[in-house]
Amino acid sequence: MILFFDRTVGKEIPIALKDHLKPPDLQIEYHQEHFPHDMPDDDWLPLVGKWGWTVIGQDYSYHLKSPEVQAIIDFKVGAFYLWGSEAPRWETMRAFARGYDNILKRAAVTPTPFVFRIEKHGGATELYVMP
Repeated sequence: MILFFDRTVGKEIPIALKDHLKPPDLQIEYHQEHFPHDMPDDDWLPLVGKWGWTVIGQDYSYHLKSPEVQAIIDFKVGAFYLWGSEAPRWETMRAFARGYDNILKRAAVTPTPFVFRIEKHGGATELYVMP
């Protein structure tokens, strides 16, 4: 599985995972490695969807904005909103660690497209799942 961290998460968490922690059986990619910083979400979401990558972001609104939700549906994107957009990176990393098993499980068994929110305690709340 490949987790793609969008620019809203920043680089610190994916770099720590990719270069130092190296989760088993998991590839880590992040926005700044592949796309310009200001590339609109509805431009990169189709590419990430075509590549079969699972998105980790903190925008909390992909499933509410028309172009983004259409890209999620059309390109069968699986996405997780990670708690902590206003929190220090350490707290966001802790939320990711607590939600890690939930992310892997949901991504493995939920048909795309989908959007889940990963809560501070690590739980996963379904926001959008393919009908």
